[in-house]
Amino acid sequence: MADRVCAKFVSKKIRKQNEVSFWNTIQPNEQNIDPVLVSTVPVSGDVNDIAFYDTSTFFVALGNGSIAMMRSTKAPATGVLCQSPEIASIGEDDADSCSLNAAVFTSQNEIFTGNSRGMIKLWDLRSISEKPILSTSLSEDSEVGVTSMDRHPFQGHIVAVGGYDGMLTVYDMRKAQTPVTVMEASDNCLNDLRFHPERADHLFTASESGAVWHWMYLEVRNTSSAQFSETDCSTLLLKIDSALHYVWEQLHTGQWKDVDPEWRKLYSYVSLFKALLCLELGKDEGSGLVNAIAACDMGLIMGEPILDGLLSNIADILNEKLWMLSETKRAIQENQKEHEDSNGCYPQMNKENFVETVHVPSIETFLLDIMDKKPVVITGVMDSWPAMSESRWSVDYLRKVAGYRTVPIEIGSKYTDDAWSQSLTTVNEFIDNYILTSNATAGYLAQYQLFQQIPQLKKDILVPDYCYLGTCDEIQVNAWFGPRGTISPLHYDPDHNFLSQVVGSKYIRLYSEEVTSSLYPHEQDLLFNTSQVDVEHPDLEHFPLFPSAPFLETILESGSMLYLPPRMWHYVRSLSTSFSVSFWWK
Repeated sequence: MADRVCAKFVSKKIRKQNEVSFWNTIQPNEQNIDPVLVSTVPVSGDVNDIAFYDTSTFFVALGNGSIAMMRSTKAPATGVLCQSPEIASIGEDDADSCSLNAAVFTSQNEIFTGNSRGMIKLWDLRSISEKPILSTSLSEDSEVGVTSMDRHPFQGHIVAVGGYDGMLTVYDMRKAQTPVTVMEASDNCLNDLRFHPERADHLFTASESGAVWHWMYLEVRNTSSAQFSETDCSTLLLKIDSALHYVWEQLHTGQWKDVDPEWRKLYSYVSLFKALLCLELGKDEGSGLVNAIAACDMGLIMGEPILDGLLSNIADILNEKLWMLSETKRAIQENQKEHEDSNGCYPQMNKENFVETVHVPSIETFLLDIMDKKPVVITGVMDSWPAMSESRWSVDYLRKVAGYRTVPIEIGSKYTDDAWSQSLTTVNEFIDNYILTSNATAGYLAQYQLFQQIPQLKKDILVPDYCYLGTCDEIQVNAWFGPRGTISPLHYDPDHNFLSQVVGSKYIRLYSEEVTSSLYPHEQDLLFNTSQVDVEHPDLEHFPLFPSAPFLETILESGSMLYLPPRMWHYVRSLSTSFSVSFWWK
């Protein structure tokens, strides 16, 4: 501010009206020119002090005990929008390369803006980047400025936009590059437009000519026919998407553990209705089956089990039908990656540090000699699993059972990386992009309750009898499926764990709880159970005690399971394409 603010003067009261004045100071190439008064802003009390917060914002202390926040920018404000508790303003300050003429909240954290060059952009308020997450143009042929916009009252992703050329354009923000509807609303500039707050199929526009038009945005037709028309189904699908969007907002308000289960159950029921409607709309096309499966899976991922697993049963049937409809079934290709030279990925190991191996210990032996005392590799227990017979869990089999199912995956080799993220994809896409194709960025289906979503896979595994020695009947079963090189950083879990290797192999290193101080756990609450050390490439300058910590290690091969006592630190790296199953129990 030193180069912009020359002085601050709080004067005595000389008028009846209290005010704050904005002045334009001289430019560097001008001499002996007095500051020019730009504007004045009335205030409700004596101005006792002024303090700048940043280069454009300052606070004014008033004699009535209040504090006012003001902006020193010369640019006129063109609009203000509110969505409690957020307030946003737009103006002509070139923040978006030119004047912003219109804006609207599309959700609690996202704003849709339109500027005088016709650029339409979606901004995420949570992002630290100054770049929009979506961008498109109102007109491909010329720079037609945006004049107004409004959000659908029930479907936040639907936004209507007016332009200087009198065109009315409707966008679906889920596919914002292409407008859903373009209509000529007037020969003159559209000054404003509004959805009816309760009857959202009604839209009103006001043009510069003084004309006000009433639009039927969504046409709802009454029909005596027992069958829904395609228009009826499309209209109903928009309303269902609106309901899902609203429930989604409720699910993402606060922490997940605090969400009322009834919201999750409602999401599942609405997802079921959407799946049935997708089947009706696409009954003659494969896309209807794909969309219906996606709706079922979103209900399973975000919702609660309903109607004795109906969503899961529908998705299983549709996945099998799509598999049968495939013109050419893909050949089994998973072995081609296994033939790659993997010598370089195997670590140097010391036999003195090997984890003890035990073949099918009795329940008594496990309880008295192993449980809560030490880690062991257990062989023989998985021999009876259907998943282990004749390499059952091949790529071809996984495609057949779950290829069109939507699952969440992690993007990045480990969750402590800055670039780590999460995404939703189908199993087929995951296999194509990350398992059968070398990818610079690793993809990992990690720590996911896949068997709850796809019960057919659950039939291929058996819960180890040792799990029932715990104090709780609840056993959490997670899937871990990924290519060579995926890493679980050094961390610990609070429960007993059986890590069972079905496909491929993994290198695992273990540290006891007693050496925690030498492992340098993260100080932040979210990663308190995770070490800062890169186990196989430690920074000894920052973590000098790490090499002194004793450890055990093993290569967990297909058909073996590793027992981990609670709070035992473990580091895991896959040495090949790998599918593991973990059983957590208390």
